[in-house]
Parts: sequence; structure tokens; C-alpha cells
Amino acid sequence: MRKLVIAMAAGAALAPCAALADAREDVIAGVTRCAALSDDRQWLDCYYGAAQPLRAQLGLSPAPQAQIKLLESLPRAGTAALPSTVTRAAVRTGPPPMPKRSSIFALFSGDELASNVPLQSYDINGGAFTVTLNDGQVWQQTPEDAAKRPVRWREPAKAMRVSITQGAMGSFNLVVGDENRAYKVKRIK
Repeated sequence: MRKLVIAMAAGAALAPCAALADAREDVIAGVTRCAALSDDRQWLDCYYGAAQPLRAQLGLSPAPQAQIKLLESLPRAGTAALPSTVTRAAVRTGPPPMPKRSSIFALFSGDELASNVPLQSYDINGGAFTVTLNDGQVWQQTPEDAAKRPVRWREPAKAMRVSITQGAMGSFNLVVGDENRAYKVKRIK
């Protein structure tokens, strides 16, 4: 009898998980349909519409009808119009977006923007440098920093790796390899 009670309790505990998994599967299927959209705003509206099954299950307010209709207008899984894999890279090309400026409260160091990334190329003009990362980002040494620390790199760009972090007061620091020197840079592309 005790085993029966334990089995019933376990079944009751797992029942919500099974229902939750179905709603989650519906959401994933909807999000997969959204992958066909290339416009970021449309994709986000579609994403919110795709979350409707889970929103309903959790008792949250429904998504706006426009978002749900956008999802319904897209082809269902298994049709030729959908990509075989869902990747963000298929939608966006070129370098990532420019870094956002920190608020006044971020006076001291901030996020790491690139960590040990290989260079595609670099150019030195009068001691100041401009580097291009493999993902297309272009960073330039600030004129003030170039006056204090001109560079004389001799290595080929492909052999160099850099890290870029957000510095104090909205500035950015670039470090080459394991050097102890940080250069002040600004992103130009």
C-alpha cells in the first residue's frame, strides 16, 4: 500500500512537468517559425506571439493579437520556406553593434567586449594604430594616447590577439597579447 501511495504522489508531482513540457515545445516550434524573419522588430513580435501557449498556461496576460497573427502568417515546420537550422548569424551580417555608452554610475571599469581575439589587420599611421578584428570591428587608438604611447609593432596581424574592455568614464582599453600596456581606443566601425 505504501508503494502505491508513493507512486501516486510521484505521478501527481510529475504531471505539471509534462504539461509544461508540451507548452514549451509549442513555444520552441513557434520560435523556429520566427527564424524566417530578417527584421529584428518583426522577429521580436513573432517571438512574443510564439510564447503565447506558455503565457496562457501560466495565467499571464495574452500577447497582443498582432503578434499572434504575425506568427500564424508564417509557414509551419516542415515546409521548404524554413531554414534547416536556426541561427542568428543567418540574419545579421557584419560586425556586432557598437558598444553602448555607460551610465554616469559606471565610472570605473566595465564589461569585456573582446577577449583574446585574433586581428584581421592593423595599420600604423604616425605611431597611432587602427586595428580590424576578425568579426569586422574597427578600433582606433585615441590621439591623446598615441601621443603618449606610439606603437612599433612588427608582428603580422594574424599572429596578434587583443582584448578590449570598457574603461573608466566611458573609455575603452585595448591590450595586445600578454602585454601589460593598455591602449585607449575608440570604435570607428
